[in-house]
Amino acid sequence: MIPALLAEATPSFAWKKKLGNWRTEVFAGFVGAILVIPQGITYAYLAGLQPEYGLYCAIFVTLFTSLLGGSSMMSGPNTAVAILIGTAVLPLAGRGSPVYIDFVFILCMMVGLIQLLFWILRGSRIFQYLSPAAISGISAGAGFLIIMASLDSILNLSTFTTTFFYEKLYIIISDARDLISPYSLFIGLCTIFGGFLGKRYSHRYYIIIAVCSGYIAGLLVSFIWPQPVTELEYLGRMPLQWLPVHLPAINIEYLMTSIRLIPYAFTIAFIGLAQSLVIVRELKMETDQEIDLDKEVYAQGMANFLAPFFSSFVGSGSFNRSKANRSLGASTPLSGIVTAGFVLLLITFLGPILTFMPMAAMAGTLFIVGVDMIKWSDIKHYSLVRSELVIYLATFVGIIFFGLATGIVIAVLLSVSVFLLRISQLELKVEKQESGTLLKVKGALFYASVAHLTEKFQSHFGEDLTVDLQFTTHIDQSAVDFFIRESRNMASQGATLSLLVNDKQRQFLEDLGLSPNIKLVSLAEGVSLQPA
Repeated sequence: MIPALLAEATPSFAWKKKLGNWRTEVFAGFVGAILVIPQGITYAYLAGLQPEYGLYCAIFVTLFTSLLGGSSMMSGPNTAVAILIGTAVLPLAGRGSPVYIDFVFILCMMVGLIQLLFWILRGSRIFQYLSPAAISGISAGAGFLIIMASLDSILNLSTFTTTFFYEKLYIIISDARDLISPYSLFIGLCTIFGGFLGKRYSHRYYIIIAVCSGYIAGLLVSFIWPQPVTELEYLGRMPLQWLPVHLPAINIEYLMTSIRLIPYAFTIAFIGLAQSLVIVRELKMETDQEIDLDKEVYAQGMANFLAPFFSSFVGSGSFNRSKANRSLGASTPLSGIVTAGFVLLLITFLGPILTFMPMAAMAGTLFIVGVDMIKWSDIKHYSLVRSELVIYLATFVGIIFFGLATGIVIAVLLSVSVFLLRISQLELKVEKQESGTLLKVKGALFYASVAHLTEKFQSHFGEDLTVDLQFTTHIDQSAVDFFIRESRNMASQGATLSLLVNDKQRQFLEDLGLSPNIKLVSLAEGVSLQPA
């Protein structure tokens, strides 16, 4: 156990052997940096922090996750996580104050420690039960949320809060003349049109084409109309240190107050890991990357624990950036490492140019990524199996109405429920033999499936019955208790119960203490064995 944990905790560069064209990874990292800069600024605001903290998250959480992990997942600032940080800390201190920042960093360390505990306990196993339909539903739901979030900057809307997405759409449509900025809309549409046109002719460079289209459109608008008229929102200037080392303030007073943050820390830790593991599960299924889920859990937990020491807040896997990264051909952690470096370089050396990047152009790019995450063919594909379609639709609907966290919980519960339902179904076949009735059992015999045997035993009550267990994958105590009970009932009618087992099953059943009324028949020897 300990050697395995040490191996997972040690940075592995085995992915270098599968590194194809390094230029592809570098280019994907450059695009990822362009995408994450406005997100880092926006999510820092949601978390109640200054913009530079979001950029530090984009740099250091992305860097640590890529160095310690083994997948091409893009980590960093995240919407749901940022909102939860603000919700948790705001009651304890004034927004953006030094005390507020101290509590944010303490919360981040708590989240990192919880995720590391999750890693030690091998908690990633629960996400292995997520069905492909659930993963597709989560991806589609996240894409829809990204589209809705991008409308704020595309339309240059003033910040307002709505409970459901259709309320937002209703407000926009009903009051479009007063709410929507035609200048911002023009830039957003140019970005979207340029992206989709670029995707048609150059799948690799379409995001760059989209950003450039929006930037040029923004320059054109600003050249014709002055800023007081357009009221456009730009990326603006961002101060950034190359190595923002920070020692979080921890004292007795802070620790006593931080007890109130524990429930939020568990929530953020679970939601962050859930999103990250859904992304790497999809990468593992649809690419040839050799991904260890436990190592990814460690990478995310350690990155979040170290984040406060570099003036950063908690991050997690990003659906849109990971999707864009994959669409550009990246398949190793190198793209994430490069992204961290490019964020620092872009802000440092291209700051004056990026200062005039319209937020509508950035939002238009995210709109394209969100649309690309919704695969319309999935509904047709999963409609062939009713249970898969239910999981997909329930997950998607849960996300768009109640948020990403609720949708992920729905996906996990439904996937596990369907899994348990399927393994509890036994395949039973009855054959008549000269010595009596032979019942072949295929599946797992445990507390949820034993009931399926009751009807068969009742229909052959009073007959000698042999149960073939050679295709049984698992037998638990409740199954043994069932056989003991039924053997006594059959003995009262002068009938016998025999179990056809292999040597391993025979030893297991004998150790549990079978009734003398049960005969064990060895598959290896083909002879009857009476239990001691």
